[in-house]
Amino acid sequence: MKQSKLDSKSIQWIKEHPKEFTKELIRKLELIKNFYKELEPYRKRKDKEGYSKLLKKEEEEEKQWKKE
Repeated sequence: MKQSKLDSKSIQWIKEHPKEFTKELIRKLELIKNFYKELEPYRKRKDKEGYSKLLKKEEEEEKQWKKE
């Protein structure tokens, strides 16, 4: 059996707040679906920092776009 990367607190939060977790997961999946072409080089190089920075940048741009 594969060991989870989540700690026990995270797992407990997910069990207590399944709707919030699902909404957040769907939001992240939509972001990745929309920007996967830009994220793909980071994924291939296994550059987690670059991937995270670009994803956060895209999230901020999406928030600004929704405010307008």
